[in-house]
Amino acid sequence: MDVSVIIVNFNTKDLLHECLTSVFADTPPIAFEVLVIDNGSTDGSVEMVRLDFPRVRLIVNQSNEGFAKPSNVGMRQSVGSYVFLLNSDTIVKPGALATLKFFLDAHPEAGACGPMLMNPDGSVQHSVKGFPGLWTHACDMLLLDRLFPGSRFFGRGEMSYFSYNTTQEVDHVMAAAFLVRRGVLERTGMFDERFSIYYNDMDWCYRMKQDGWRIYYVSGAHIIHYHGRTVAQINRDLRYFQEMHNNVMLFYQKHYGRWSVMFYKILLACGFVPRTIGWAVARFLWPSERSRHMLAFSLRSLWIGVRFWSPLPETAVIQE
Repeated sequence: MDVSVIIVNFNTKDLLHECLTSVFADTPPIAFEVLVIDNGSTDGSVEMVRLDFPRVRLIVNQSNEGFAKPSNVGMRQSVGSYVFLLNSDTIVKPGALATLKFFLDAHPEAGACGPMLMNPDGSVQHSVKGFPGLWTHACDMLLLDRLFPGSRFFGRGEMSYFSYNTTQEVDHVMAAAFLVRRGVLERTGMFDERFSIYYNDMDWCYRMKQDGWRIYYVSGAHIIHYHGRTVAQINRDLRYFQEMHNNVMLFYQKHYGRWSVMFYKILLACGFVPRTIGWAVARFLWPSERSRHMLAFSLRSLWIGVRFWSPLPETAVIQE
């Protein structure tokens, strides 16, 4: 078996149907299997997969277990020489999977690679980022990466200067579509399941690099990504922002040490004071759902920052 396609789903029945249709319609010149891990969906996703896609190996969870844990379950049960992590809110363009597979075949030093992710209108999504650090977050809090978007010095985090027309080595590519060599699973391991939202793929890429693997962005493989659809329900809940910051702090403590977490919180406090003031004024002068939403986000982030002497939340405690 060449490739195991692994898709985690939660209540995205229509998107999942479109995604699976694109995978099977491509019929690449490679042998592949498809595993869908359903996180307790209540929208008929499970029944749809069983009825319309009998070739899919379906694993049904009774509750929503996030992304990292079910992805690990799928990878453990897969048999392909490569595993292809694919979001349910994607459409695989013809030849994309084969292009990624043949690239890793030709580059044995590469542990993983990702395609060009495109919006439904055909525009390119910014799916490549540099590894986060105190400097990249300082540039974010001081808006330096926005003031100088083309600067490799100030914009290392978001990498807005990155050329998506060229295949090249990168630090991190978004795991919405991510082909990984089986040898990575055996040597580096899989996702760290303590990362509940985002940063699980950033942590994985960081560990791959530490183990000597290279990671590439492959411009010739194209996949449409309905960015944000799979976390829309979470985004409506302020707890999402707490979890997002928790995962950043977990990444810092794991890779840079406990003191880096305190400095990260100080950066948050400094950066969100003017943001909170600005959104409070906007909320007063131009009331809207966006201003209310952003003010709540700013207040929550500011509170996390001013409590910089507090320990990491229980969900982000490292057990070495």
